[in-house]
Amino acid sequence: MNDIKKIFKAIKLNKYRPSSSSYFDPVRKYFVPKTPEEEVRQKTIEFLETQLGVPLNRMRVEEAMAHTKRRARGRADIVVYRDDEKINPLMVIECKAPEVDISCDEVREQAERYRNILKADYIMLVNGYKLIIYKYQDGKNFELVNISSYKELLESKVSFVENVLLEPYTYKEIMSYELQHKFTKIYVGCETPRPIKVFALNFLNLILLKTINKKSVLESIGVYEDRGTGRTRFGNSAGYNYQIKTRLFIAKDRKNKDQILGLSLFGKYNTQLNVSIMNRERRHHSLQLDMDKFCKYEYSTNKIVITHSGTLSTGRGGSISKFTVIDYVRNNAPDLIRNEEVYLGVIDNSRLLEWNQPDVQNFINNLFRYAVLRDEVRKKYKRKRSRTKK
Repeated sequence: MNDIKKIFKAIKLNKYRPSSSSYFDPVRKYFVPKTPEEEVRQKTIEFLETQLGVPLNRMRVEEAMAHTKRRARGRADIVVYRDDEKINPLMVIECKAPEVDISCDEVREQAERYRNILKADYIMLVNGYKLIIYKYQDGKNFELVNISSYKELLESKVSFVENVLLEPYTYKEIMSYELQHKFTKIYVGCETPRPIKVFALNFLNLILLKTINKKSVLESIGVYEDRGTGRTRFGNSAGYNYQIKTRLFIAKDRKNKDQILGLSLFGKYNTQLNVSIMNRERRHHSLQLDMDKFCKYEYSTNKIVITHSGTLSTGRGGSISKFTVIDYVRNNAPDLIRNEEVYLGVIDNSRLLEWNQPDVQNFINNLFRYAVLRDEVRKKYKRKRSRTKK
């Protein structure tokens, strides 16, 4: 990934007012409305021409996939061609607004779909701050080390980023202040108590860096397929998008339909454990567990007790009474209710967490079960609210 913030900041675009504030697109030769994403696209066009040496007559903007493949959907922001006739695509470029994390899987996969249709060699992802170029080779994408010129791309004179496999951390490293500081305000909150921070990093080490080698482990945590880690965007009820590494699994819901379940951590001031659900209807965080609030540390045993109050928001629709959630969970998974709270598990945090440990498996299984039940409550509430409006 390359930092282009200074380069793009130095590019000044002329603004016009045919009706609303607009830019002149030098490729399409007409005015386009001024938006954050359009600003990135227009600066990318100038960057391609002036910095990388791409002729304007070898670019297309908003290229429809249906022009190449019948009934194919979508439009590539910019396509760079090898020839003046614009027959042989070289690179597909996806431009995103500055707040979009271009390293997330969703953005890359969108560009990959267009690349597959157009049969281009490269994809470029850019948001005005960062830029990534991948080359498709031997059925895989390889990230380029540097931003290569048009001539270098044409001649394949490029070098790739060396993929270094991260090794799981040791318990001693997790206990160290150095590692805690490294991940503060990324995965763990700066105000999170140290015992909870250690537990959060121990859990993070498990879900992001440790492999599952036995099918029995998947069964114990309530899933049937491990899809590894990815930077997938998930939204929450407040409309915020999380773009952070997530461990993804495939499981059956209670109607025997496939869905993707995710585990991730996010931290700024407090530390948040997210359980994400993605199916045909939506993708979102079903549970955002405030670890500072709902993880209780037992000093005498070095164990962490994890619970939840049952609170559930529904975005603009408001919130659902925690008693409604508790009653629903009690009726469908009575073992999860203790003392009018949702009991998620107790973890021995005196050692490195492993996938084969029963307390870890029980905790993750409970997280998934609870998240799915919360989704069911949310759906029932929204259906009821929709009928009331009618």
